[in-house]
This record gives sequence, structure tokens and C-alpha cells, in this order.
Amino acid sequence: MTSPRSFKQIVLLLSLLFLVFQANAQVVRFSEASEQQLQPRKRVVGTLKAFNQANVASVESGKVVEVLVNEGDTVTQGAILANLDTRRLDAEKQRLQAEKMLAEANLSLAKAEFTQAEADYLAYKQSAQKSAVSKQRLNQSKTQTIANQARVIAATQAIEALNAQLDALQVRIDDMSIRAPFDGQVTSRLAELGQWLGSGDHAFTLTSLNKLEAWLDVPERFAFLASKAPSEIALQIGDELVQAHNIKILNSVDERARTFRVIGQVNGKGLMPGMSVSAWLPEGDARTTLTVPKDALVNRGGNYLVYKVVVQGDKQIAQPVSVNVQFHQGNKVAVFAPQLAPNDKVITEGNERLMPGPVVAVADASNGNKQHLK
Repeated sequence: MTSPRSFKQIVLLLSLLFLVFQANAQVVRFSEASEQQLQPRKRVVGTLKAFNQANVASVESGKVVEVLVNEGDTVTQGAILANLDTRRLDAEKQRLQAEKMLAEANLSLAKAEFTQAEADYLAYKQSAQKSAVSKQRLNQSKTQTIANQARVIAATQAIEALNAQLDALQVRIDDMSIRAPFDGQVTSRLAELGQWLGSGDHAFTLTSLNKLEAWLDVPERFAFLASKAPSEIALQIGDELVQAHNIKILNSVDERARTFRVIGQVNGKGLMPGMSVSAWLPEGDARTTLTVPKDALVNRGGNYLVYKVVVQGDKQIAQPVSVNVQFHQGNKVAVFAPQLAPNDKVITEGNERLMPGPVVAVADASNGNKQHLK
């Protein structure tokens, strides 16, 4: 029976051996190449554009008295970007409010006079039935009542007109604040403190964030997409794979480029307008294709390779294999590589700075062959 002391020595020895082995071998994860029936796909390119981008202009003319944002600031819809001088409009508002108060006083007086004239007319009318008042006096009272009623109507309409002027003036005062029409980032600021802005002058440029559109230039041979537009299209932006949705197809072919536009909405943090984008559109019939996980690809100066795990004696060696990328589909990449066969182990993690040589290869469950294709 092994003594406790001997057991500890064995454990220590194994630990030392593992450290020595680890010092010379790199720990990596691998998946397997596989053959699958896939429909070939063709790469098309395009550009990301902001879903919303607006040159925010001043509605009213005036001097800029306050600028509240700068380039790079993020704002919400309705936020004030700058304020113009409102003193003249404020003075006009005070004048109209004074006129309204006077009109309201005139209305009160006209109502009182109408009430009195109406009461007098009713009294004269009763007296006339007893022949106590002349017909002429009765007619004069009736005329006075009608006149007073007209003054009530005129005073009421004068107040309504002043209210309408005040409402219109308040709209102009509100428009002296330049506001953000949607959530976004200020990407350009032209308004400066003390500057005079005319009506319609460009003050800011506002660009929406995290809500972009991919504009793809698609060859005309894909015109069949117009009759059966996909609900989503897989896009590659840098090293990221994202989905474009709400697909729109512009039914017009450019006569020179012989392409048409396909537009899809993209939601993604870290993406910016102007970035290049690629999409892989289906073309032709399904065929047997050799595939590797997307994470297995390594870009070396524009050429792609994968590291294959090769057993040499009692060691596992990372061997670089050049591959020709045919197309992307979900997290799988169809490749042409004579030195690569189905079930070959390809390194999916730790391959970015990997050098050919000994490795400790651990199976990568997240990139297994059972992963579903999108």
C-alpha cells in the first residue's frame, strides 16, 4: 500500500510534469471539419448607414443665446440643443396679453349693458301692451338691445382672435428652441453663441445610434429576391455576424453597375455609419460542402488558414492549412482545402497568436458539429 507521503510525492511529480509540458505546449480548443449539404452563397458588399440622420435647422430667425450640446453628445427626442433670443417675441406676447385683458373688460361691460337693455325691453314690451309706452320708445329699446348683443358678440370674437394670435406667437417662441427630432448623437455643430441664424439655417447634424441600415449592392442576377424577399439576411461586419431584418428591395437596376439595392435594418452596439458590410445570398442548388466553424478561420495578410490538430507520436501538433473560403452560412464557413478532410480537428480557440508546434487540444462543445445552421 502506498504511504500518504509517497502519494503526495506522486501528486507533486505529476504537477511538475504537467507544468513542464504546459510550458512547451499551448492549450487550445478544437472542433471538427464536416461535410454538409448546403446551398452555395454569393458574397455581396454594402455600407452601413444611419437609420435616421438629419440636418437640424432653425425654424425662426434670431441670435443664438445658448448652445447646450457639442459634437459627440447623446441626446433624446425633444431635448433642447440651442436657444435663440426671444425678447422681441416676449414683448409682443405681453402686448397681446394686455389687449386681451382690455377685450375681456369690454366683453364684461358689453354683457352688462346687454343684460340691462334686454331687461328694459321686456319691461317696455309689457307696458306697451297696456298702452303705457309709445311704440317708438319700444322700438328704440329693441334696437338698443340688439346693438348691445352685437357688442357682446364682437367682444367675444376679439378675444378669440387675440387667443389665436397668442397661440401662434407661443409656437414661434417655442420654435426659438432648437430641439432634437429623435434620439441620437450630435455629429456636427454649426451653431455658435452670438451667431445669427436665419429661418432654415443648418445648426446641427443628428445621427441615430444603435439603429442602422445595411445598404447592399446586389447583382441583377439575384432579381428573384424581389418576388420572394427573405425575412432576414445574415451580415458580416468586421469579425461580427449580425442579422438584418425588415428587408426592403428597391426594384430598380443601376444601368451602369447592373446592381440593385437591398436594405435591411441592423441593431448593434459598436457599429457606426460608413462601415463596410458583407452578406452571403443563396445561389444555385445545394451540394456537399466541407465546412469549418467560423472561429477556426485565421486571417494572415488577406489569406485564410486553419490550424489542424495532427498526432505525431505521443504529441499533438498544430499544423497550418491554407483554405479557400467559399461562403459563410451562420456560424459555419464553407471552404475548399485539399489538405483538410471531414472529422479533422481544427482549432477554434487560442488560434489567433498560435505558432505551429505542440498543443494541448481540448474539445470545444460550443462549436461542435451538432450546432444548427442559420
